[in-house]
Amino acid sequence: MDAYMRKQLLAILLATGLALALATAMGRPAAAPAGQNAAGSEEQAAEGSEQTHAQAAEQAAEGSEQTHAQAAEQTGAEGSEQTAAASGQQEPVEYSSPRLTGFEVALHDVHTVDGRQGIAWENGRYYVSGSTSLSCYDADWNLTAVNTDPFTGEETTANHIGDIDVYKGEIYAGAEYFADGEAADIQIAVFDAETLKFTRTIPFDASSGQTECSGVAVDPDTGSLWLCSWAADDSGHYLYRYDLTTGAYAGRFLMKQAPQWIQGAAYYDGWLYLTADDGSADEKAPDHVYRCQVDLSAEEWDVAEVYALEDVTMQGEIEGLSFDRAQRRLLVSYNHGARIVQGMAKGFYDGFTEEIHEVYTYDLTRTFRPLDYSDPTLWIRRPAEPDREADIFFLLPTVNLKGFVPDNEDVYNLTNVLRFDLTMNLEEGLVTEAGNVYAPLYRQMTIGSYLEPDGRLPATISPDHPGSDSMEYAYRDIRDAFLYYREHLGGGRPFVLFGYSQGAQMALRLLEEFGDDEDFREDFVAAYVIGASVTDDFLSRCPYLQTAQAETDTGVIVSFNVMDEKAQLPDTHEHAINPLNWRTDATPADNSQNLGYVTIDIHGSVVSETPAYCGARLDEKTGKLLVTGIENQDALLDADPGLFRRGDYHLSDLYFFYRNLQKNVNDRIEAFEEK
Repeated sequence: MDAYMRKQLLAILLATGLALALATAMGRPAAAPAGQNAAGSEEQAAEGSEQTHAQAAEQAAEGSEQTHAQAAEQTGAEGSEQTAAASGQQEPVEYSSPRLTGFEVALHDVHTVDGRQGIAWENGRYYVSGSTSLSCYDADWNLTAVNTDPFTGEETTANHIGDIDVYKGEIYAGAEYFADGEAADIQIAVFDAETLKFTRTIPFDASSGQTECSGVAVDPDTGSLWLCSWAADDSGHYLYRYDLTTGAYAGRFLMKQAPQWIQGAAYYDGWLYLTADDGSADEKAPDHVYRCQVDLSAEEWDVAEVYALEDVTMQGEIEGLSFDRAQRRLLVSYNHGARIVQGMAKGFYDGFTEEIHEVYTYDLTRTFRPLDYSDPTLWIRRPAEPDREADIFFLLPTVNLKGFVPDNEDVYNLTNVLRFDLTMNLEEGLVTEAGNVYAPLYRQMTIGSYLEPDGRLPATISPDHPGSDSMEYAYRDIRDAFLYYREHLGGGRPFVLFGYSQGAQMALRLLEEFGDDEDFREDFVAAYVIGASVTDDFLSRCPYLQTAQAETDTGVIVSFNVMDEKAQLPDTHEHAINPLNWRTDATPADNSQNLGYVTIDIHGSVVSETPAYCGARLDEKTGKLLVTGIENQDALLDADPGLFRRGDYHLSDLYFFYRNLQKNVNDRIEAFEEK
């Protein structure tokens, strides 16, 4: 695999999710650069590759693990850097609430631990740092390992470990010689998470201007290791970035409202969270948690307070923090009982003969205040001056396939906005010639909301699946965006609903709620709900809706779900239409009726086009669309399906029949206008 192919694959991996990119990597047709398969050649892509997801991921990292920032920089050098700004989007709105917007924070429990400095979590284990120790606790907070001499093997003199983080079995720590508020011999020490023993050092770059290291945080999304400083001088006003792969110093970022006495840092879902010892134990004033959005394109970052530790047993000194991602909990290290002067314990408060070290755990419960869709930054596409006679209300699929915990995405997260934007680049070519495209950001469900007990995705996704709070939250946003579009943006023009996968589910929910409304029906051309199933139950409760029966009927639902003709089909039934012959019976369509399978790159450019790529027929019993006539189709069937089931070609629903779908959207709009 050459450098260009490796770079493109990784950019898609980061931007649009694992399954889509790796489907392309194994030679499965999907919207991504052609030829990214086991050997990285276009010839083998055409032959059909048997490469697994794991092999593709390994090859993506071949040579050196490229970071998100590097991928963005290189894709920009290739032609057009795909950022929110580059696509005409404004910068996301900064949170201004004094509490953690989007979450309710509630104390869960408190655990006494051996260390006073930091906390980290990975794979059900909790890691605690003391000034001169490392400890490991199991999921029930039982101590399982301890290292009271962690400095053995380190190259420089150190007597202090700050807040820590753990990533892929390695503990990262800022180690230094610290006395009376002054630090020296700073280093980034790495320890084995199993043995807690020192393994290596990442060189510290003194030219950064950092004079103390109170904590470190691993940010895999940008490939960064972040360092913070407790110092009250200029050093404490910056966050310092090192490359997670190479260890090289990569610059610093100014906090415009820097908290005082920063004690720790943790990365979570696009944000860098900081603890600050800015309260006063003597005055019973609480310390605080802050956060700032990771944005490598900006030199200065806004900082917002998100939580005040008013619920601790006794006001004392905050230290490090982390997140238990499995249980969605905030973890905060906290100490009380000792008087702290210049970062050092100087005696005890009345009633104490020792300092108490605790970890406070907080449940983070999602809250969903309505989004204001008058804000242009909440739209991935929203033309300033619509110039077509019809509109496309476009609902994007799941853009982040790395979120395996049931949840909803954060639309103010720059990484998520980039995922939405790049996914839009891959798909909008289907409709841009047909109408003005309106595509809202929404707090869509994570992929974890769909997973079944065996860890795979279901073969049938209906408007009622998964029937969770996550779906309801996502639909509320879609509903609000659609109502805003109809009232303020649509201008009475005819419109098409176009949704794929999760977006198709959202489109069906809109149809169920509004499809019987006279104003809706007057302007409604058709709904393309690709990759979600129109079930008997759905139609029975929505008798006012009709599925497409021909090529140009209007006011209808166009739907299909693609599977291999040799796949084990589900015991369900759905209403679908064949996009090659536009029939709803089992009449097969051969390859000659396929106008073109198309691959698209992350900039929205056509990379390859294959007319007559496959044929298709509808299965009489299930309604699934079964593809036929693909060269080396058995190899495609036997390739590792990843999260999907064998023979489920959900990732290729749009692209197997790209040109047929593209033409049909135009044809139905023309038919509607002729009426």
